[in-house]
Amino acid sequence: MSAIGWVDFSSEHREKVKSVIDLLSTPGVVDELGIGVIRDSFSDSLFPGISTIQTRAKYFLTVPRIFKDYEKLPAHKRRRRKLADYLNDHENQCMEWMVENHYEDPQDGIIGESFANKQGEVQRKPSSAYWTGIRQFGLIRTNLSLQVFCRRFANPDQPLRDLVEGNDKLKGDDPDASEQANETINGPDYEDDWIEDLTIHLSHEEASFLSRQIEARVPLSLLGQILLDSDVRRKFLDLPSDWNFTTLADEAKFLDQFPEKLQRTIATARDFWQLMYGAHIRYNCLLQEKHGTSGLRDEFEGEWAEWLAELQSFPWQRWDTGRLWEQTKLHHRRVKEYTIDFVQSWIDGVCEKADTDHLDKLVTKQERFNKKGRARLQPTADESVGKWIGIADLNYRLTQARTIIRDIDRGLAASEGDDAGY
Repeated sequence: MSAIGWVDFSSEHREKVKSVIDLLSTPGVVDELGIGVIRDSFSDSLFPGISTIQTRAKYFLTVPRIFKDYEKLPAHKRRRRKLADYLNDHENQCMEWMVENHYEDPQDGIIGESFANKQGEVQRKPSSAYWTGIRQFGLIRTNLSLQVFCRRFANPDQPLRDLVEGNDKLKGDDPDASEQANETINGPDYEDDWIEDLTIHLSHEEASFLSRQIEARVPLSLLGQILLDSDVRRKFLDLPSDWNFTTLADEAKFLDQFPEKLQRTIATARDFWQLMYGAHIRYNCLLQEKHGTSGLRDEFEGEWAEWLAELQSFPWQRWDTGRLWEQTKLHHRRVKEYTIDFVQSWIDGVCEKADTDHLDKLVTKQERFNKKGRARLQPTADESVGKWIGIADLNYRLTQARTIIRDIDRGLAASEGDDAGY
């Protein structure tokens, strides 16, 4: 059994570690060759504010409401009750009421549903899973981490303007910036007893508000562009559910009407995975040779042959490896030097049609740098491998974004004042 440890320098670091642990619990996302940071940079450009552990759009609004309710408490009550405890209790109440209100109408994506009728509680609350998006979409105007914001927001003597992000320049085209310029919490109106009537569905007003916020805050992202145009939104949601990002990039005609820079980002993200998928195939071929079976090795060698054949039509004329590092720099993500060297050497190798032995050495070296003592290809490693190991596809949060967009679309289709029950 393996264990993970880290030095807890800050709350921001703690949240990043939790996200990594969440990712590790999902099959097919263990990053054996260290390209995850590049993947995440593209995800930040394409679907900002979305994460792989988000389940439904509603939580973008429930969390800010809890903070707003706390803000309304008299100062003496806020001094007696820690915001962290208040937030935890009310998130549990949201979970319980949501499950109860959907007893006759079960829904996917209710966080903590399995704990609702037990004494336990879910470890990763919506406030943690949605915090980046809540900040990015201007639903809570701050650049602070969740823990630091809770600590400062809980202080009734803290000037709220000290928590609000930046100035008029940062507000940009936020549709609610003018009327709520002094507000820390941003959201549509709601009833005092909102928790008791809570469902996972968005009302028309909620969907309209959330859509406007995303459109204003990240208009040049794939997420923002899809929401900006109702026809595009419908075309996106009508795409086959089994399409991955590569198929979307190749087949979705509506992408042609997006800004040129976004189209280039989509193409680069798509091409990056086509190139690096070959490295992951070779990694699994090597694993099967060392630790697996001849049957699986033959299967993966077959995939390698197919990959090589498809590479014959790769659009090298539009490829620029430098864009990868522009992406990571744009989102302040640090790529290890050995990963930069590996990605560059691998792409150069396949472009120049290097022999398989050379490419295998690159993969073996990269796994050793990336996994260190846990590298499976090192001479002393001894274990049985009976399945694909490592990343099997790069979808750049497409699955989660589709769910969020579908929730908004259904809310927009609801009558004003009604939830989008479906």
